[in-house]
Parts: sequence; C-alpha cells; structure tokens
Amino acid sequence: MFSGIIETVGVLMETEKKHGGMHLVFGGVSFAGELVIGESIAIDGACMTVVRSDGERMSFDVDLSLETLSVTQMGSWTPGRRVNLERALRLSDRLGGHLVLGHVDDTGWLISRRDEGGTTFLTIGVPIRHASLLIPKGSITVDGISLTVNALSDYPEEESVHVELAIIPHTLSATNIGERKPGDLIHIEFDVVGKYILRAGSIEKSGDGTFRPL
Repeated sequence: MFSGIIETVGVLMETEKKHGGMHLVFGGVSFAGELVIGESIAIDGACMTVVRSDGERMSFDVDLSLETLSVTQMGSWTPGRRVNLERALRLSDRLGGHLVLGHVDDTGWLISRRDEGGTTFLTIGVPIRHASLLIPKGSITVDGISLTVNALSDYPEEESVHVELAIIPHTLSATNIGERKPGDLIHIEFDVVGKYILRAGSIEKSGDGTFRPL
C-alpha cells in the first residue's frame, strides 16, 4: 500500500531481458541501503519487489514479469530515465495522498501543458471505458503521484476522457512529471474505493447465494 507521495526520483541505470521478463537496475537512490530484499517499492506507480539493494552504490534491482510488461510502459524504458519512487507505507505513517495499491490500471497520455499564475495545468487523456471511475475533485494516481482531478471533459468520438490536473511547483520539482511532453504515455491508477463501489453496484446475489453480473 502506498500514498502517492513521492519520496525521491531515481535513475534507470541498466536493463536486461531475462527469462521472458526484464531485470532493471535503478541508481541515485538515497535510501537504497535501507531497502530489504522482498519489500515493495512503487516505481512510477507500479508496485515492484526489490531483489537486490546496494547502499554503497545507492542502487537497487527489480525483476519484471510478463504481466508487468503487458500493463505498464516499463519494457520500453531506457537507461537515463528518471523515475518516481515511493516505499510502502508503515501503519503509523500519515496518509498525505490517498490509498494507492501500485497496481497500474491502464496507460494514459499527456495532451497539453500550460503555465498560469505559478501553477502548471496538465491535460491527460484516459480511455473512456474508465469514465465512471473519474469524478471532479476526486483522486487519481499519475506515474505514482497522488493528484486531484481539477476538471473533466468526455469526448466519446475520441473514446477518451480529458482530465485536467493542477500541478504546484513543489510537485514539479520533487517528481518527474514536469519532464513529460505531449504524446508521452503515463501510468494511471484509479481510486481503489471507487473501483470497489463500482464493482459492488454491478453484481447481484442470486437465490442460490452466488453472485452474478447485473
């Protein structure tokens, strides 16, 4: 479980295809020496398992499965890419963002960017099949960052929803979101509470005690 509050930005150092998946090495990570093999870390919003850590090199390694490669953009990453990093929450931590599982639901894309009054407004596109999981002032995770939906516009002919996000200077400096350019693909995770509510409203209990879709 994560909060979407990015701790630091690391750098992809090495990639290697391995057993049908991939092996990635990340560096420039100040807390690398604190990482324990087997613990979870969110990398641009994707929950991964640490398989090696090296405090002296300030690096750690993860392995990507075929499933991870199929639902994220991580297979196309190249060395030098900066990534958002967040360690899993402790039960005693403050929940500064919102509940984030680190399970990427889909990829969206950056449509436009404008700067106004010290705030950067980003408009991202999201496949319209997820429209029911988006509400104004609701939460969304973009490349691992907990953000608030500023405004929504549906475009059925484009089969997409345009989501406006207001990014403050601190978020720009503490994450990699300011490096995204129009057309870039991004990892999207929707609010888990909304997903459960939507699921609960789409099934009913039958006479034999089983559940079925409405």
